[in-house]
Amino acid sequence: MLRLQGLLLRFSRSPLAFIAAVLVFCLSFHGLFRITHAFAAVTGGHQPFDMQNGLDVAGVLAQLPLYTDDSRRLYAWFAATDFVFPAAGGLVFGGAAGFLMRHGLPSAYARFEARRGFVLFLLPALFDYLENLAALTAIFLVPPSQLSATILVGFHQLKLGTLILGHGTTLLLGLVLVLRKAVGLVTAAQAR
Repeated sequence: MLRLQGLLLRFSRSPLAFIAAVLVFCLSFHGLFRITHAFAAVTGGHQPFDMQNGLDVAGVLAQLPLYTDDSRRLYAWFAATDFVFPAAGGLVFGGAAGFLMRHGLPSAYARFEARRGFVLFLLPALFDYLENLAALTAIFLVPPSQLSATILVGFHQLKLGTLILGHGTTLLLGLVLVLRKAVGLVTAAQAR
């Protein structure tokens, strides 16, 4: 965990590494949307499971019989791209959170770093990987079942929940930094 946190914090300290992560994040995001569009064309309008925020077990079980060889091939490409996207996203949002906390709440940053808390920003990536594995298993390896659909939906919900928490935290840290800088500017202006 220490190495993962060190990697993530390196992206918070290096503008070039951060920009590279943002580029990979954006390019893989674009790739996911291109594949999603092609996927919907061969599944009667359904998107890959990963892109369905309201995904439920009944929806998974209803959609799996519609999958053709073309849709399975596209889903495999989607999953391959979706192994890059969440890792880049974790580095972008975790790196941004590290930067914002280091500059806005330095004492909290020191405690969070000592407890290896920045690794938590990679949890959405872990759950996204598990979601992809569950989806690929349901699509390619096992006949559709309540259990495989439930596992897929469970990892999907865990991914969404941790993603919302991580992004919300990053936004709050940004707000704290902006407010602290604004208060500093007002205080400095009043002191003149």
